Amino acid sequence: MSASPLSPRKHSTRDESQWALVWREFRKRKLAVVSMYVILLLITVSVFAPFLANSKPLYYRGINRFAFEESIRTITTLAQKISRLPDEPTAEQLEFVRNDAAALRDNVDLLAGLMAGETLAEFQAFSEELLSATDRAVDDPDARASLGDLRIRLRTEFRSKSAELVPTVHWPVFASLTWPEIWFIVFNVLLILFPLVKWCSRRLAPRGSAQLLWGTMIGLPSLSAFGWWMSVPERIDRTDYRSGVMVDSEKAASAPVVYEAVKWPWVPYALDESNLYKVKEKPAISGLFAPLVPPEQSRGSELPPWSKPHVMGTDETGRDIFCRMLWGGRVSLSVGIVAVLIYVSIGIVVGAIAGYFRGTTDMLISRIIEVVICFPSFFLILTIVAFLGPGIFKIMIVIGLTSWTGVARLVRGEFLRLADQEFVLAGRALGYSPWRLIFKHVLPNAMAPVLVAATFGVAGAILTESALSFLNLGISVPTPSWGGIMASGHHAIHSAPWLIYFPGVAIFLTITAYNLVGEAFRDASDPRLRGRR
Repeated sequence: MSASPLSPRKHSTRDESQWALVWREFRKRKLAVVSMYVILLLITVSVFAPFLANSKPLYYRGINRFAFEESIRTITTLAQKISRLPDEPTAEQLEFVRNDAAALRDNVDLLAGLMAGETLAEFQAFSEELLSATDRAVDDPDARASLGDLRIRLRTEFRSKSAELVPTVHWPVFASLTWPEIWFIVFNVLLILFPLVKWCSRRLAPRGSAQLLWGTMIGLPSLSAFGWWMSVPERIDRTDYRSGVMVDSEKAASAPVVYEAVKWPWVPYALDESNLYKVKEKPAISGLFAPLVPPEQSRGSELPPWSKPHVMGTDETGRDIFCRMLWGGRVSLSVGIVAVLIYVSIGIVVGAIAGYFRGTTDMLISRIIEVVICFPSFFLILTIVAFLGPGIFKIMIVIGLTSWTGVARLVRGEFLRLADQEFVLAGRALGYSPWRLIFKHVLPNAMAPVLVAATFGVAGAILTESALSFLNLGISVPTPSWGGIMASGHHAIHSAPWLIYFPGVAIFLTITAYNLVGEAFRDASDPRLRGRR
């Protein structure tokens, strides 16, 4: 972030900008740099949790008979619903039928991708007739009878036992992703490669490198998420991939999934997968390095991946704690970041208005801030969540709406300090509007303490969410969070202490890392604390 041309000249050495100087001072604090990388690692692990812990394969090449049969059942069901549409349907019924027709087309495309040879050629001719009849049946009552006949023909002529299926490459984990996950994955990759992205921006646009850099950081993930939302339909994959066999198995002729090659995630368990035969199983570090092999490749002492020891043990229903820790980090970290973004935005706007306009406006806003500060924030959050009910978005909003006062006071103080300086007076003399002066000229010079407060605030929000989840007022079951995992194990602290240890250590490391980064950033941004005057 750079200040405007009217901003005061920054303290610099060797013509460095203020933010470059802060970053240079920050890098001298090795513990803070390590903490920053720990935070980046935790965020990366949380973003890529579907690829690290999942009951679906990352990749396989083979035949999926279950998906084939399920698509046929889905198409016949949708065709039956469309064929039974009344002669004079209501607008709501027509909307539902059009959605069913779109889902039918998606399943037809899925079926075509699973076939080969003469069967594929026959199905392509049949699918054209089926889709044409579907389009006509939506608006023409006379065409609905023919759609019913095609439905019967589909079930009799095209079945997985008689159809010639082709081995294809499948990416089940990728197919299960949603567009918000794609946004965060692309953004996280760009964040890891930030030095390279910055270097490319400077080479491509020397004069507008900052605009190109931040445009890439925000625009590329947004374009990727939009493209994913437009091109990849959402569908529930109910295939039991663990029942699959290798192509050389005796059961390959009838198995629901046949693998030619398969790659399983590091932790091959589902998020809410229970196993009553492994209740409160102790942690086994040996499971971390055990080779992952499909069941049909098991020889001798080798076991399929889901039979390996659990690295962090299991809980009272046999769920893998390592898997829940990886997925729980998504909730705990996202609550902290989103809640801070909410209350920082509110605090900046309120504090800027109070500090710039002063007078009656400042007095009124200051009294409101003092009233809100008087309430104990945690008990206020407890009360609101108790009335509204648990939920991740509710917790984010509640924390954001109850924690903005500190940021507002910081921004107000910075505006009171900067509002009478020469660059602001020059802007007023040139006729700049108050909002242009606030957000383009004064605010960039008042952001250092705000960013420090935001860094500390993320740690506080994570701790608040963990406390709410521990009190069963946080994230709803079965969605895991670190506090929720601790809550599920507090009654078994003697029989299964690892249910407390692992989430407790994760919360401690995360909060400590954020606090160390915030403290170092505060020292680096304050000339008095870094030895400069």
